[in-house]
Amino acid sequence: MNTLARLTPAAHAAPSLDTLRDFVEHEADLLDSRRFDDWLDLYSDDAVYWVPAAQDQADWISHVSLYYDEKHTMKTRVARLKHPMIHCQDPPSTTVRVLSNFGLEAADGDRFRVRSKFIMLEDRPGADRRVYGGRYLHTLRLDGAHLKIVQKCVRLTNCDQSFPQLTQPF
Repeated sequence: MNTLARLTPAAHAAPSLDTLRDFVEHEADLLDSRRFDDWLDLYSDDAVYWVPAAQDQADWISHVSLYYDEKHTMKTRVARLKHPMIHCQDPPSTTVRVLSNFGLEAADGDRFRVRSKFIMLEDRPGADRRVYGGRYLHTLRLDGAHLKIVQKCVRLTNCDQSFPQLTQPF
């Protein structure tokens, strides 16, 4: 079975862990390929993209976050990343994400919480290499026959440190 077929589970069937893993890996590939519009299409209209700024941060309401984006804000970030005059991405970053240790945290009807670990390298000519690592927690929902991201939480191992400009989604 080809990868794209595995990203769309059969109607009325719960997706396997392999299908969920392939979907999350596909998201990472889109980001590494700078296909930001396609990446954005993976998110539901009610999606939240969240990167806590503290190790034990329980929510995005009681503490400032590195990222807290709803779909509208994500669209704005993507528009900025694609703008030809974005100075902090001139030249553009090259990224690679390596994901592992996938597991199904919970399944409830049409929702699935998938955990994984990641390392992301970001290189830009004339700038220092940046290395990020941590844990992903994706909440995915079946939308008809397709999976959509309802929430992505990125728990960086060094989230409480100082960062230069963060421009690339994790």
